[in-house]
Amino acid sequence: MRASAPLGWRIAAVVVFGVTAALAVVLTRGAPMHAALTSDRHPGHPAQAGHPAKAAKAAAAPCAASGLRISIGAGPQAASSYRLDFTNVSRSSCTLTGYPVVAAYRDDHVRVGNPAGQDTAGAGTASAAAARSARRVLLAPGATAHAALTVNTGVQRGACRPVVAAGLRVLAPGGSVPRYIRHPIQACSAAGPRAPVFLRVRSLESGPA
Repeated sequence: MRASAPLGWRIAAVVVFGVTAALAVVLTRGAPMHAALTSDRHPGHPAQAGHPAKAAKAAAAPCAASGLRISIGAGPQAASSYRLDFTNVSRSSCTLTGYPVVAAYRDDHVRVGNPAGQDTAGAGTASAAAARSARRVLLAPGATAHAALTVNTGVQRGACRPVVAAGLRVLAPGGSVPRYIRHPIQACSAAGPRAPVFLRVRSLESGPA
């Protein structure tokens, strides 16, 4: 009877030790799973470091007029085609979305003719055109986006009343402060619903060209 007592204690000790070890393994393996679930639920966690571009675009604010330089792209330009460059001159990244607002102007900054229409050529269906207009471009400090501008030289001369405008009046998408780019351009002075739209502008795209 006395000999069996120590043996019982030994068996009990082995069982307790086994249960404790198993519990420790379960708790240790459970910690990473909880951390992974937590990281998926909270944006900005290091687990999302694989998408830095998406995170930067989501965090960047729209470009302010004071932080943009708008110009006609350098290099040779065709008589009926121009490249408008939008350069981020601020110290922070910002975004631009969609189409700039463009028109020709006179020396006194008065608009000449109708403003540019949105050029959706190549966009395909109406839904694709809508998606194109909503394209958002992320501009790091010093980076440039561009929009292609074309002049319709085939409009009827009588309905157009052609003149030479002093340059282009440009508003960045969503902006309220126009920039005047002095660059003589053939324009139609006729304006209104019956007058031709002689300018077409495409939505902004990344890069200078």
